[in-house]
Amino acid sequence: MQQVRRIEYNDERIGMGFNSESGLAIGTALEGFTVTEDPVAPGQQVSSTVTIINSHDQLMEHLGMSFEAQGRYGFFSASAKATFSSTTNYNSTSTFVVAKCVVKNPFRRGENFSVKQPAKNLLDSLRFDEFKTAFGDCFVRGIQTGGEYYAVIRITSISTSKQTDLGVTLQGEMNGVVASGEFEAKYRKANESESTRSEYSATMFQRAGRGPETFPIVEISELIKRYKEFPQIALDSAYAYETEVATYDTLPLPVPTNEEQENFVFALRDAQDKKLYYIQKRNDLEFARKNPVFFENLPSEDVLLKAISDYTKLINAVIVHGTKLSRGEMKPPSYFDPSTLSPSLNEPSQIPLKRATPPALPTIRVPNMVGYTACDFEWALRCLSEGTIDECFAGTVWPDEGGNPTPIQVSREVAEFLILPSGQVKLTFEPEDPYSLCVSGPFESYAQFPSAGTLVPIGSEVNLQFICNDPTSPNCQ
Repeated sequence: MQQVRRIEYNDERIGMGFNSESGLAIGTALEGFTVTEDPVAPGQQVSSTVTIINSHDQLMEHLGMSFEAQGRYGFFSASAKATFSSTTNYNSTSTFVVAKCVVKNPFRRGENFSVKQPAKNLLDSLRFDEFKTAFGDCFVRGIQTGGEYYAVIRITSISTSKQTDLGVTLQGEMNGVVASGEFEAKYRKANESESTRSEYSATMFQRAGRGPETFPIVEISELIKRYKEFPQIALDSAYAYETEVATYDTLPLPVPTNEEQENFVFALRDAQDKKLYYIQKRNDLEFARKNPVFFENLPSEDVLLKAISDYTKLINAVIVHGTKLSRGEMKPPSYFDPSTLSPSLNEPSQIPLKRATPPALPTIRVPNMVGYTACDFEWALRCLSEGTIDECFAGTVWPDEGGNPTPIQVSREVAEFLILPSGQVKLTFEPEDPYSLCVSGPFESYAQFPSAGTLVPIGSEVNLQFICNDPTSPNCQ
């Protein structure tokens, strides 16, 4: 055991005894001490990151809830942060962006401790077990004030590339390398197309502040604003969030052998890893069951529910195993083996979660529109707005003054392109629209972008450019 270590704050007070097996502060064996801050270092320490995570382990690590940070206490902790970590519903399908800002104000530490007489009496009479029961094997030496702010944003899209792009954009905006509002703009744009339809949800956890500074927020712009303002909030309205505990290192307390301590840590880490593995597997299946649109070839509802139930049983079993380990109720410590339980448990057969392939967008072939005069286009557009293609090619829509047919002069392929429904393709003309060019002079189409024969997706723009084919005309000057 380390002589000095930091743990998550749980209403401890400086001087209280601490039981390393239960993770709880108990009776106070110390008195006569003073609590001070370093007068020559009154500044703050700020640690902030915005990270795209790829595993449940990484999520717990960024929330300060990793095995190394919390050890045995993570199994049965009812702390607010432990509760928050479970509400993020991490799954391996979505992209998760974690924003973290931890502010440390000057540390508050006790000095000049002395032992109370009742505690001294136990030590003098060599009643170490009774001393440990009453006052623990450590004591609270200091309290870290300041604050913690965590925001976890889950992003899911039909398109995995769009999902990744949104995650990177949000990370960049929170880090200040992408313009403000860029994520929300890209998010709105993504939801204009069925092939990139996306969703996001945000959860937050905050320790520090008061009143409006602690109001819950889920909008991206507000999350970013709170993230950047948090150091000042932690300075003005600090919160105790970390406890420093130290061993009674001058006392001959009995401790386990090094081998016993190593076996205990290995077994506890195995249980922690299995718990996180089972939780992620269950979350993956639960997400797929509730969001089948993101997957292909999912098994039936009954199969998914059975697997979810089996993983829930495994989670509960490994929690019980880990709790017994952490409380010293399992000697010697052992790895978690669900097959030895009564009744025995087995992990469900693997269920592949194949991401759905985004639907291919329909395309339109661009016809050859080069070589026609502006009047050809003007007449075709006007005729097709009143009659059918066949009527316009027959010239019966608007006969001339002598009653003779006046057929349109563009190809049928061009005519069919001109009557596409609104919004499928945007046709633009340069330098002006066909009507203006027709009445201005002898203009003829000479270039188009994209070129003839190109397949373009719905919503594309096709540009047709005209040039005057009579340099002597006044309108061509």
